[in-house]
Amino acid sequence: MSSSRSDQSAIYGLFHDRAALLILAVSLVVRLLLSATVQPGFDESYYHVFGLNLAGGYFDHPPLVAITAGLGRWLTGWQHPVTLRFGAVLWFTFTLAGFYSLARAMYNRKAGLIALLLAHTTPYFLVGAGAFVIPDNALSAAWVWGLYITWVIREEKLNRYVGFLLLGVLTGIGLLAKYHAVLLPGALFFAALFDRRIRSWFFDWRLYLFTIPVAILVFSPCLVWNAQNEWISFAEQFGKSGSGGIRLRFDLLGQALGGQAGFLTPWMMMLFWYSALRKRRHGVEDRWLLPFFLLPVIAFTLIGLTRTVLPHWTMPGYLAAVMLTAGAIANPGNYKVVTADKSSKKAWYWLSGAAVVNLLLVTTVIIQTHSGFLPIKAKQDPTLDPFGWKQTIDWLERTDRIAEDDVIFVHKWFSGSEVTWADRNRHTVVNLGSKQHMYAWWAPPEDYIGRDGIFITQGRYIRDKDVGPLLKDRFGSVTELYPPLPKRGSQLVEIRVWRVEDFRVPPHRDYGPACPVD
Repeated sequence: MSSSRSDQSAIYGLFHDRAALLILAVSLVVRLLLSATVQPGFDESYYHVFGLNLAGGYFDHPPLVAITAGLGRWLTGWQHPVTLRFGAVLWFTFTLAGFYSLARAMYNRKAGLIALLLAHTTPYFLVGAGAFVIPDNALSAAWVWGLYITWVIREEKLNRYVGFLLLGVLTGIGLLAKYHAVLLPGALFFAALFDRRIRSWFFDWRLYLFTIPVAILVFSPCLVWNAQNEWISFAEQFGKSGSGGIRLRFDLLGQALGGQAGFLTPWMMMLFWYSALRKRRHGVEDRWLLPFFLLPVIAFTLIGLTRTVLPHWTMPGYLAAVMLTAGAIANPGNYKVVTADKSSKKAWYWLSGAAVVNLLLVTTVIIQTHSGFLPIKAKQDPTLDPFGWKQTIDWLERTDRIAEDDVIFVHKWFSGSEVTWADRNRHTVVNLGSKQHMYAWWAPPEDYIGRDGIFITQGRYIRDKDVGPLLKDRFGSVTELYPPLPKRGSQLVEIRVWRVEDFRVPPHRDYGPACPVD
């Protein structure tokens, strides 16, 4: 452990470290360029619509992702993939600053630089949380800076009044980003079980007077919205796939582990685990970070034994793993078994190579998004999500098949968000599907009885036998249109369109404002 004067002021040191600032600047440019390369997927388009309809909460998310998605458009007045993702890029720049500051404070400058490089060696950190809009953008920043504040309070370099107040603010911000932030104080409790300094906090009245009330206050807009909407967001997020009892599914466990390896790459995932769990020499005080790594990863991996979990649910844990790995690489003498990784030059070469390979993997996905050169079936290719909508809407306008006051009907919530993005927010989008999500609030179907418009979907989402119950039974008139099929490279993307008139039968919905009574 370094105790040099410069390391005691890690944030100050960041602004005077040319190498760190260069990495941050190059990272910012690269991630902005990556953010401009592809149109938004359905999740990002959905968050874009959040930004058009600001609220204290949403059916399936707390509200901060709406601000992340809307920030660039509010600042510039321009709707573009770069402005959509500007908030995400900005959040991760704060996260990177936290990586450097914490690693430098705990270890030394070399560890800080290694932490910055480590953050660019996995697809998740480079583009998942680093360049594309997801709730984890803000969660990652709050989590890493929460770890930093924990460290400086633990080392008595920050007054507890201020420190506990900041922990409350960061926990509240994390909860506004993603409910999984509840694991941040949970991990702090487990850290207290074997770390004497942190354990003393739980006997300090200031923790309960400042941290908990402040976190609740910051999080209160989401609590108020949920209280007004039958706690629907908590029921949706915490009840996902929770019905049907508990059955052990080892195939799902394999998916959970495979998803983590895919988000991190297998070699980086193994490095994180190896570095975090190595046996340390006496006096190395970074074990308190282990609960912040192990609790999210183990908890959601075990949940993966009983139901499907998404890979990014475990990712907050790997934020702490980056710290532990940076310390292990920068200070191999801190460990009882020292092998070839004692050579810092080899470690730098290895990490630089991993970063290059990661960039190549991301580039391959981007090329697939534009060309479809990989032989993936349409129904299984998520890179098809953004394609065909804008070209088809442009055709409808050129041929006067859509009017200014028409409604655009869809039958999938995620298709609705793609259409809203492609249509540049000009028409109301009404969801006819059984899973309304936020469209139950934005455009309750029963409010549009008697309206005319267009029904649009990608061909992979509809079968001919579905047309009757979906359209013919709901509208007075249904006429299929045949727009030219747009191309992705040499691949035709099937978009199906119907002109529909006199909307008569809205779908049943179980939630949303003024929910109809059966």
